[in-house]
Amino acid sequence: MKTHLKAIKSILQASAVAVGLLSASSAFALALPTATSCGYPAPNDNLLCYTSETGARLYVGSSHDDFISYSVNALDQYASKFGYTSLSAWSTLPPFGSGQIVKLFSFNNSNNGAFPDATTGTGDNHNPSPSGDQTPKNDGQYYGEWPVGSVVTVAQLKAFLGAGFNTPVFAFDLNNTTLQLNGYLQVRAAGGTTVIDNFGFDNISNSDYDPLSLVTALAAQTVTWYDPLNTSSGCDFGGTGICTMVVDNNVGSGKPDFFAYAPTFDLYDYADTDELYFTMYMNGLVSGGEELALTNVITSPNNVPEPGVLSLLGLGLVGIAFSRRKSREV
Repeated sequence: MKTHLKAIKSILQASAVAVGLLSASSAFALALPTATSCGYPAPNDNLLCYTSETGARLYVGSSHDDFISYSVNALDQYASKFGYTSLSAWSTLPPFGSGQIVKLFSFNNSNNGAFPDATTGTGDNHNPSPSGDQTPKNDGQYYGEWPVGSVVTVAQLKAFLGAGFNTPVFAFDLNNTTLQLNGYLQVRAAGGTTVIDNFGFDNISNSDYDPLSLVTALAAQTVTWYDPLNTSSGCDFGGTGICTMVVDNNVGSGKPDFFAYAPTFDLYDYADTDELYFTMYMNGLVSGGEELALTNVITSPNNVPEPGVLSLLGLGLVGIAFSRRKSREV
């Protein structure tokens, strides 16, 4: 009996360690809030809202085919200006430096450590190149692919994201005033010739990439909502209850303006040897360059512990149940 209890204790200790590692790896991560349809009619039927602690429905982002995109400045203002405590963590973003991002598309060369370098030329000021902008120089457009001449596997992305991250989050730094863009994430079997899945970022909801369907990224937009309980200066407390703010989607170079993720994309649905490919198209480039990166400091709302952690926890629970049965038998 003592031997059995010691074994159970070891299982529980291992489970506790697993939970601790999961908590440690995810503690620094800021989770995107759960968003559902705001209920607006077309053409705004893709807008998504978050329900605050006061019951207010707050615009936080929009759906674009397989992806959901969030406005970082909107989340920041809800927290810092309007005092919504359930979004308070968004008043301060985690760092986005070396080790926290992998740049996919960038203005200049970007070394990503173990990952392939970023595809360059988003400033539209280079001649066409397979490893950069593939459209003519200074045509206001950009088309790029990543990685170029190399491979990125599911296992690599899992390792970068860490435990508890099953759905990667993209960070987009907007530089131009208003931009139109689209793209896709593709999962291919090892070898890169057989396509397993496509995840499109465009405005046609068909789980496919539609190159002619473009998403407009506005540099600024005015947002209104109803919250009679909010006493902030931007709300008409005691009157109509209408709140208003101007969302600045271009907060500065080197800072993310949008976060996006594909809710149905789960890394653990694929083999570790499967390969990942990304494309990005932009139209309306007039100055500077844009950046798209993967980040491990922002997590999607639907992230769960990886299967190995769940299995370990399951073993611990089985051990508890078995211990109780043995205790009753003694």
